[in-house]
Amino acid sequence: MHERSLVQTLLNQVQQIVADDGGGVVKEIQVQVGDLSGVEPILFESAFTELATECFSQECRLVLEIVPVKAECRLCGQCFEVQKFEFLCPACGTGPVEVIQGDQVKLMSITVDSENSVSGAKL
Repeated sequence: MHERSLVQTLLNQVQQIVADDGGGVVKEIQVQVGDLSGVEPILFESAFTELATECFSQECRLVLEIVPVKAECRLCGQCFEVQKFEFLCPACGTGPVEVIQGDQVKLMSITVDSENSVSGAKL
């Protein structure tokens, strides 16, 4: 299950960010998961529940935001949300499109101690 290794990488990254920022108790980790990222949200959440208690307190929670896939037509420039994995431009009906959103797993923020938030980076 690659979700487990992604969660372990996430937790290591969070530990490093918090340590570099002076430490503290991690209360919340906010992550965006794209529909096209290959990550199964339920498995990600399950792995987080299992592994987070090894690194952080029981109170640490995961806020997972599912990000839809968006694309841009290379011919007409139309931006659109991809429905049912059909990568055709709704404006001109052509297929050469570029995915511009929804294919990543991204650490968005970490809430530590006094509700201070630290912006994150891509995993």
